[in-house]
Amino acid sequence: MRGARQPAPLTSFRSGTDILLEFIGGEAAQRLRDLGLREGALVAVVQNTGNLIVRVADSRIALRRELAMHILGTQVGV
Repeated sequence: MRGARQPAPLTSFRSGTDILLEFIGGEAAQRLRDLGLREGALVAVVQNTGNLIVRVADSRIALRRELAMHILGTQVGV
């Protein structure tokens, strides 16, 4: 597939970027899904300094960087 982007960890995206979540891994995967961070969800990176803050639906969720490394997504609208 030409031009397809590879999923990358949430920590690699800048603030203000919209992301389509592709994979949720790690020990906390089910808890993250319960919070709305699930494969196929659209999220926005609100802050990517220190802890990562993402917006999903009408909520903001703060994630430790170690945890955010296990969440992969692709940038939307590029």
